[in-house]
Amino acid sequence: MPDFGGRPAAPENKRFAMRFSILKKFLIAFLLISLPPLFTISFYARQILLQVGQSAVESSRQALLENSASLLEARARGIARQVERLLKLCRDDLSALALVPSDAELYLRFSRGHQRQIWAREGTSGQIREVRKDIPLYREITFVSPEGVESIRILENQIMAGGRHVALPFRGSFGREDYFNQARVLGPGEIYVSHLMGRHIRKSEQLQGAENVEDAVGGATYSGIIRFAAPVFRNGVPAGVVSLALDHRHLMEYTQHVLPIGNREVVFPSYTGGNYAFLFDDDGWIITHPKFWDIRGYDRDTGRVISPESPDYNESAMKAGQIPFNLFHVPFIHENYRHVASEALAGRSGVTTTANVGDVPRVMAYAPIRFHLGEYEKTGFFGGITLGARTEKFHHAVDKTASEIRYMLNRAVRHFVFIIFGTAVLVGGIAILLARSISRPILMLNKKVKAIGAGHFDGSVEIHSGDELESLGRNFQKMAAHLEENRQELVSSLRKLGVSRQEAVKERDFIRNVFANVISGLMVIDPDGTITSINQNIEDILGVYSQDTEGCGVETAFADYPEILSHIRAATKTEKRVSADLEIRPFGPRRYIELNVSHLGDARHPEGRSLLVIIRDITRRKKMESYLSRSDRLVSLGTLAAGVAHEIRNPLTGISLMLDDLHDRMTHSQGDQRLMQRALEEIEKLENIITELLDFAAKPSANCVMTDLKTVIENTLFLVKKQCKRQNVLLFQEIPEPLPRIRMDPEKMKQALLNIMLNALNVMPDGGELHVIVIIEDNLEMFTGRQGIEIRICDTGPGVNPEDMDYIFDPFFTRTPKGSGLGLSITHTIIEEQRGKIVVDSKLGRGACFKIFFPIKNGEDEDGKDSGC
Repeated sequence: MPDFGGRPAAPENKRFAMRFSILKKFLIAFLLISLPPLFTISFYARQILLQVGQSAVESSRQALLENSASLLEARARGIARQVERLLKLCRDDLSALALVPSDAELYLRFSRGHQRQIWAREGTSGQIREVRKDIPLYREITFVSPEGVESIRILENQIMAGGRHVALPFRGSFGREDYFNQARVLGPGEIYVSHLMGRHIRKSEQLQGAENVEDAVGGATYSGIIRFAAPVFRNGVPAGVVSLALDHRHLMEYTQHVLPIGNREVVFPSYTGGNYAFLFDDDGWIITHPKFWDIRGYDRDTGRVISPESPDYNESAMKAGQIPFNLFHVPFIHENYRHVASEALAGRSGVTTTANVGDVPRVMAYAPIRFHLGEYEKTGFFGGITLGARTEKFHHAVDKTASEIRYMLNRAVRHFVFIIFGTAVLVGGIAILLARSISRPILMLNKKVKAIGAGHFDGSVEIHSGDELESLGRNFQKMAAHLEENRQELVSSLRKLGVSRQEAVKERDFIRNVFANVISGLMVIDPDGTITSINQNIEDILGVYSQDTEGCGVETAFADYPEILSHIRAATKTEKRVSADLEIRPFGPRRYIELNVSHLGDARHPEGRSLLVIIRDITRRKKMESYLSRSDRLVSLGTLAAGVAHEIRNPLTGISLMLDDLHDRMTHSQGDQRLMQRALEEIEKLENIITELLDFAAKPSANCVMTDLKTVIENTLFLVKKQCKRQNVLLFQEIPEPLPRIRMDPEKMKQALLNIMLNALNVMPDGGELHVIVIIEDNLEMFTGRQGIEIRICDTGPGVNPEDMDYIFDPFFTRTPKGSGLGLSITHTIIEEQRGKIVVDSKLGRGACFKIFFPIKNGEDEDGKDSGC
């Protein structure tokens, strides 16, 4: 009974156990195979995501910092351009005022028509109010007569009484000035510009008991000007000096309201917060600042700006607010101030870190302000602008953005974790249904994918599932075939592209080298009139900066050269090349250039062609041609003069003898005798002129020997020293020792030097300076690089009119009523006959300088003599 009952039960339990066990084993096996790798990969992916995210945050933070610094620098450059436009406006206003009649009412209307608004604080420290008001752009407008007396003075839109004597340096309301003497020696169109002038405001004067500069209202304010002055000419004759005094408050407007972070403006910046801007000049002095005691100004006791080299210029005086701030001399505040000033005055902008007098760390952007007139001519810069922000404020916006990125990253990581767990549950739910049907095809496809990734493009795969996986297998085979074809085409294209790229790089480098190293100035202008390329030689010849002209319109970049622009415009209207030799006057002496303008591109489409402009400096060639032409002209004139003098002398001798005989016979008529005597005197003058003509025309009988040039010069100076003393002319000589001995006729040379020195004394009857300088040159251009000696004889007289420069060595050319015009002609002949050359440099109103050049012969017998030199 027991055995019978137990047999049927065992098979049923066994079947149940087998069904449960197989399902459980499959499920556990699938989950063990799928879930641990999934969680491992998920954990690893989470760590990678966190690391990549953190790296992205830091990269973004760094990029934001660099972008903020670039924006700060760009803003500084923008303010610098605004200041440059203001200075140009002042220059143009002064030039316009110099052309109008000198009338007080007219000057008053000019002043009232040039007003600008300022934004300032008024009231007291306990009750501050903001005001916006219009004030004159020019605090003072004056006209000074040629005698140095102010005949017109407009002060803050009011006509004031004139009469101030400004011919000598005087101490005015804004400090010690000498603008009249600086401006009256300038030529037409030239302008004198001063540095900032005003009385220094001390710290206690501005604060008036306030704890900081932000709360100080009602105290002393800085009052200063920048003087613009120019000579006035009427019909070519000096008629006086006109001046404009730019009100310093208008300069303050460019920095006083700036907030470095953001686009907001304030009536007064936060100095203690480190967020403010200031301007400085080319001497390194601060000229706008929230602290007035940091601004350049003269000491009330001495009337002069304190020297930063003096012992009184130190840290304690700086922090006490007793001296102004000079960026070149404050290493005790921060060493980067010198760096900022040096970089700006070198024409560069940038961003650096500093600290102010209150030890507040700052990020500071700086940019140069270009200006080259008056006191700023020696550097070419008005100064610079700095724009600073407190370091914490500068980083605050960046840190806020970085925090937001971190928050989004953490939220993404949390979502990623939830997705992983959800995926794990989903995998477990569908494992039983899909594991067997998809595992085999997927493994096959995965294997083929890896093979393709390794470079094996055999895509044959056998899938017979009767569903989309089978279709996927067929498409995978087609894709593998297409990939192989594309790979072959890509390899071929890359090979061709590599060859083309090498050729293009070689051609580009060749063109760049030719463009940069050609001796002529090259410039390319596109059909729209924009300069696309320009080389360094253009800058050397014309004085235009490549960094300022590339991408700029040619009409704007070459506005100062209308001659060049006219030929460029002419070239755009024709298909032929335009060539011309031009005389230009850049910022310096006049120069001669050879201009060629030709077309680039397809000749079938002239409207789409660019222009190639070639400029070559031919100044030296023109000067040599002029010199040779003058020499030929003098030879011809000498030959003519010799013939004319010879033919005139014989008749004059006969006339003289006959008049002398008549004079002796007319003893009974004293009146007739006096007439005869005067006629004989006039004939004697003609004889003297003929003698000078023959001296000029005749080939000098030079007695050339090896001569000590110093002895010749000193003997000549001995002859003029007494006349110099009588005329109050200071004589200066610079003659090095020893001088090489050169072959010349010492007496003829003494005569040539004496002619030049006497001419110099004749143009300085009321005193001046006469300089005699000797220089030994190892590479003298006049003699194709040979060693030579240069003698300079320079005076401080009125100079030579530019229109007379080409004729001063011509016979009979003179501006002196009593002169014959033969002295310099004879001097020129003597110098030429002794193998020398003579030229003259002069600027009207600033004296003349005669330069004589002699080559040095090496290895000759110093005692040898020769009839020729």
